[in-house]
Amino acid sequence: MHFQLIFLLAPILRPHTYLDPGSGSFLIQLLIAGIVGAGFIIKMYWKKIKGLFTRSDTNKEEDNDAQQ
Repeated sequence: MHFQLIFLLAPILRPHTYLDPGSGSFLIQLLIAGIVGAGFIIKMYWKKIKGLFTRSDTNKEEDNDAQQ
């Protein structure tokens, strides 16, 4: 019963679009630009990102100076 309904609606649900060859190259350019842009953002904020995962030695030096 459900399959019959799908077959009846299939011609209505079929999209009538055209994808020209230039669209594929545009999508590839968008993908490459996104990857390069993400690389530049990571490069700009690398020290802050690295600081989230590593301990800084400046805090240890300040603690040693305060104890002496």
